[in-house]
Amino acid sequence: MGHLSTQIYNGYFRLGPTAYREKVRFFEENPDAISRLDFDDRIEMEFDYLYCLFEVGRYERYLSKVDAIVECVIAENIMEFNHENIFNELLFRKSACYFQLKEYNKCENLLKQLVRMDRTNKLYIGLYTICKYKTESSLVTIMKAFAVVSFIIVLGITIARIFLAPLIEQYFEPFIILRLVILSIGISSLVSLELFIQYMIYKETGMFSHTILNKIFGTPID
Repeated sequence: MGHLSTQIYNGYFRLGPTAYREKVRFFEENPDAISRLDFDDRIEMEFDYLYCLFEVGRYERYLSKVDAIVECVIAENIMEFNHENIFNELLFRKSACYFQLKEYNKCENLLKQLVRMDRTNKLYIGLYTICKYKTESSLVTIMKAFAVVSFIIVLGITIARIFLAPLIEQYFEPFIILRLVILSIGISSLVSLELFIQYMIYKETGMFSHTILNKIFGTPID
């Protein structure tokens, strides 16, 4: 490795393991110098750069780069990086990027392959289970639709009362009771649905969804 190459390599990693933004900036400001590094040093920096992109939330950028790196991993038969299965890790982060970008079908399809490769990984299983419900099973669709219809009916009764109450106030008492009943049912449906989803996720992984997402992304996901 030449003097300049040594400076580039050492300068990048000297920034520290958690200096994600600084390393992304450094990498993107020195593309020519990095391209001239020895293969082992360059691929190590490219792996780390991808990890940093993921950590700073540049998911589109990660997706634009990851496939070429995965092809290189396969072609060069690279097994590990930082004591992790680099092939699985790159694909898992790719699926997590799809999740954050709300491309749930792509996320689910990729996770399905990962679960087949490693049926003991709780993060794979957990995100896959969450994703299945994000893509809305028939039960989820029915429950959400029921809740939406309930809220529309409640809104209709409320609006009708505002405009018609002065004329037919004496007839509105049954509708007010009906509004409370329907509102309670709608809210109960949503709460029951969320409890059911959390139960199924916990049954599969031993963790609730917020714990899984925190482990993957580091912060709670809305």
